[in-house]
Amino acid sequence: MASSQVQKVLCPVCHQADQVQKASVAYENGVTRLQPPTMPLAHIGMMSYIVIAFGLVAIGAFFILVWSGTSLGDWPIAVQVTVVALTILAIITALVISFFAFIRVVRGDLKTQQYLPAYDKALENWRRLYYCKRDNVVFDAQTNKIISDAELRSMLSVETNVENQEQSQQAAVSHQK
Repeated sequence: MASSQVQKVLCPVCHQADQVQKASVAYENGVTRLQPPTMPLAHIGMMSYIVIAFGLVAIGAFFILVWSGTSLGDWPIAVQVTVVALTILAIITALVISFFAFIRVVRGDLKTQQYLPAYDKALENWRRLYYCKRDNVVFDAQTNKIISDAELRSMLSVETNVENQEQSQQAAVSHQK
């Protein structure tokens, strides 16, 4: 019969386990420096595109609905053609603006996707950490190494992990040549 004993993690400073807790539990208990890495999100400002496109479509609708109901047929042909051309131009411009807005959203999503592996690495680092309440230290249970606040910020930073990932990819490419 195999017993499933849970091996307690010892603090590298005091060598005791009674005040040691995972980083997630310590964060829930109010240790704010152990905040998990934040999910990378692309913040794309779209309101200006929406307002401009809506305004152009509203102008087009105004020309079509209002002026066509006010006996536009009695107006000279040049005015009628100008009204129709401006309406079509406004609608096409709104579609072009919508296309550029869509492209911006897609680029933001692609940029966010580049950060996801680094986010996963930072989250993996965070899940590995422990905190000792007695000594107020953060440490990695795998290496039994105390982590300073600067190292902690670096470990949990998505940007730092992206830079490390890019450097390792460049090194791998240079070794293949």
